[in-house]
Amino acid sequence: MKRLTLASIALLPSLCAAQSDIVITITGYPISAEKALVPTETFEAEDIRNSTATDVGDLLRQANGLELGRNGGPGQASSLFFRGTDSDHNLVMIDDVPINTATVASASLGTIDTQLLQRIEVVKGPQSTLWGSGAIGGVVNISTLSEAALGDHAFASASYGGNNTRRAAVGFTHADEATQLSLGISHHSSDGIPTLSIAENASGYENTSFNIGAAQQLGKLKLQASHWQTQGRSEYQSFTYPAPTFTLQLVPVSQDFLTSVSSLSLKGQPLAATDSTLQLSLARDHIDQNDSADFAHTDRTTLAWRNVRDMNSGDKLSFGAEAIWEKAAIESFGSSYSGTTDSQGAYVQYDGTRQGHQWLGGARLLQHEDAGRHLTWNLGYGYQLSEATRLKANLSTGFRYPTAVERYVFSPNPDLRPEHSRAVELGLRHRLARQRHIDLSLFRTDIDDLIVSQGVFPNTINVNVNQARITGLEASYQASQGPWQFKSSLILQNPRDRSNDTQLLRRARVSAKASVDYDRDKLHAGLELIYSGERRDVDGITFAPTTTGAYTLVNLNAALDLSPQLQLFGKAENLFDTDYQLVSQYNTPGRTLFAGIRYQTP
Repeated sequence: MKRLTLASIALLPSLCAAQSDIVITITGYPISAEKALVPTETFEAEDIRNSTATDVGDLLRQANGLELGRNGGPGQASSLFFRGTDSDHNLVMIDDVPINTATVASASLGTIDTQLLQRIEVVKGPQSTLWGSGAIGGVVNISTLSEAALGDHAFASASYGGNNTRRAAVGFTHADEATQLSLGISHHSSDGIPTLSIAENASGYENTSFNIGAAQQLGKLKLQASHWQTQGRSEYQSFTYPAPTFTLQLVPVSQDFLTSVSSLSLKGQPLAATDSTLQLSLARDHIDQNDSADFAHTDRTTLAWRNVRDMNSGDKLSFGAEAIWEKAAIESFGSSYSGTTDSQGAYVQYDGTRQGHQWLGGARLLQHEDAGRHLTWNLGYGYQLSEATRLKANLSTGFRYPTAVERYVFSPNPDLRPEHSRAVELGLRHRLARQRHIDLSLFRTDIDDLIVSQGVFPNTINVNVNQARITGLEASYQASQGPWQFKSSLILQNPRDRSNDTQLLRRARVSAKASVDYDRDKLHAGLELIYSGERRDVDGITFAPTTTGAYTLVNLNAALDLSPQLQLFGKAENLFDTDYQLVSQYNTPGRTLFAGIRYQTP
């Protein structure tokens, strides 16, 4: 709610608290979302809190053009598809630090609890100039509770819901002109649901997260340190066909997971009119099986130097460099690998504006010790046609280096080339009235050298052969009137595998989202709708080609202020108990109800 914001006000940086239409990920510094040259969506702390989603994967499927694949209920393996691109073609960051793994290239979205998150930015289209490998379909930048607003604040919340789901969080912050401190801890556990359609026993899930941050002003320099971590256990169902009958048998198994980001940064102005940040970070993603010796570990250390210079004309020049040391270790089905890969990169980007014209152009050069040198670039242009109408155009490229698993473990090929993309987009934003506007985008993304496995097991090899083309139209509408706020979006896309002229797996050609929120005095209520068309898939048990049906979900949330500090809330996920699947043969939760209470000190 506007009045009771808990962590959203107590812990949101002052800039974002003052202006919710600010975005940072596109340029590396704050700009108005209205002037962004590529499509963006933001989830503010209030949006995150009111949503029925309990993890980042479920939350992100509310964004236009983003689709989720999940192998069962809470805590299960999840895949995010960005505007028809592959699940390993989006870059996910925690506080500007990438967390995509070195083993499967995607991020563990299903285990990131939302209770300690203050903001999420979604940027669509290739973003490799600023952010490097993996940013082919887009970027997700997740902000934790690492910064604090002025004063002393504390918060707590607890809720209970279906499938014996229990969630709780507590935290505090302190900030004065020289010092910032923040600490938060959350817990989420659930008995879960049977993961497979043929399973009878539920698979449980447990997750504990914490976030700590500190910053100190040292003259003209600011020293900042933070650590975010989520850790827990996911149960799931494995299946085998043992001899001599070769009859399918389900086996309950579990895995322990740990994902964390540690960061130490120094910020200041060593040169006049130039803001500089030197950051050392460590990102970890560890999965350890409890029923076998298998594991998959990623440890990535990054030293990054980022600069933004204000030019005399009011333009901005961004430049920087980074060095990455990425260690991957994996043991899976008798195959193993352990090694470290080094890469270096440097980028430059210029943002200019003149009399209604705006341009943003940049390039990045990377050197990867195994995959060689790669150049990527972007060029955007915007024109203010009238006070109410803005036109946009973008040309951009992206790429993804092959993972250690693709090069050395399953169907190994150390000579794999990076996957790379080219994208073109035309956009329009038109303000219908002061609190109403529409956005339209036409886009096409071509992806070459897609990595696939060829041959018959066990004599298979990964090769660069496939090509994909995704064309589409994305539209959205937002309006506010008094206590009411309405949002809707639609994407029509044609994600094609050009090597065999088929629709890409698990990507719908049509999807739509809509939400209505009411916020006045002590009452908040919200209704959200998600529609996804049918998707081509592979049967999760027989591995035969199949089609996963279309579905419509309706979620409901409501909250009532009992006092300026205390709030009761309730949520209903899948209100009409829709029977649907995100991945063929894997279950999804039916109607699930939650109720809870939140508290915040003044």
